[in-house]
Amino acid sequence: MADFRFHVPADCFIGQDAIFKVPLLLEEGPDRAILVADPDLRDAKTIEKLVAVLEGRGMKLIVFDELDGRPSSAVAETALSLARGARAPLVIGLGGIRAVHLAKAVAALGNGTEHLDDWMDGGAVLRAPLPLLLVPTSYRDPFLLSGGLVLTDARTGGAVFLQAHKGVESGVVIDPNLMGGMSGKTAAAAILDGIMGAVEGYTSSRDSFLSDMALREAIALYVRALDVIIQRPEDPQAKADAARASFLAGLGLASSSPGLGTAISFAINARWNVPKANLAAVILPYLLDSLSRSRPEKVASLAPLFGEVDPDEPTSASAARAVESVRTRLGMLKIPSRLKDFELSLEHLVETAETARRFDFMGYLPRAMTVDDVFDFIKTVY
Repeated sequence: MADFRFHVPADCFIGQDAIFKVPLLLEEGPDRAILVADPDLRDAKTIEKLVAVLEGRGMKLIVFDELDGRPSSAVAETALSLARGARAPLVIGLGGIRAVHLAKAVAALGNGTEHLDDWMDGGAVLRAPLPLLLVPTSYRDPFLLSGGLVLTDARTGGAVFLQAHKGVESGVVIDPNLMGGMSGKTAAAAILDGIMGAVEGYTSSRDSFLSDMALREAIALYVRALDVIIQRPEDPQAKADAARASFLAGLGLASSSPGLGTAISFAINARWNVPKANLAAVILPYLLDSLSRSRPEKVASLAPLFGEVDPDEPTSASAARAVESVRTRLGMLKIPSRLKDFELSLEHLVETAETARRFDFMGYLPRAMTVDDVFDFIKTVY
């Protein structure tokens, strides 16, 4: 048996109204912070709610919500300068992936003098990060507890994967009540994105007994939530299931790794501004089909989570049943089934294959892939 080591120092709260527990995480902590917030949350009064909770405990906040589309390194540099200028001893990220990843970049560099461009170019981060509290409002983030983040390089327009210090996340608060306001189709796409990351981690060459347990349960919760949210997007139990699934997926992926679909969807999202969740919904069945050939026993073991199976059928048939179950759900949602439906041109996606292959975590795929292999997969999905 191979040695196993795992360390996640984040203090985590998951549950209804968990946002009100934030002061407990910061007890006897700093009295000021920079809050990196998703501007889309203003209509739901989510930013105001968190500000009220923290200011009610005497904390002074600088709110940064100048995020437009996928956050670029230039936007992150602006937030970083603000944090350094204010000498903020704490960074809080509130929102979806774009806000959470930008906050993580600010925390990673906030204690030092390095420029973000230098980090993107391969420079080292020398000083310890600032404490970071994450309050995600989306049902998925493959790097929730692993220190990873993806930003758009303002110089090139391409996506760049960055690895902050492990343990940069000091605290995580997941409150299902903050994850409302989405249409059934939007919420379902986010859940499918979460399923994709969890499946990638479950079939990764870096998988472990811990990741298998966490990710399998995450997929089960995601599928259960999906089947309800398709019809009732504000169903409280379904939202709670999806929120728990997002935590378990983050936990499992911290000891495993996301993979091909995550890399491609981030690369296209950064370059062409197509919503990542919509891309994941398109990619997922093709990814499962590919994985059913490289890790058939793993994909077959997931089949019961998607629906009834025949215990006597061979592994290949069970794996195929899992793929077909996903396609059936996508048909119910009337979600695009091809990348070309997003008005992307195939010749431009060669760059996507190159960008995706550069991500460090692509070294943990079930089988080694070259840029040509990645592009061949993209052509299949196209």
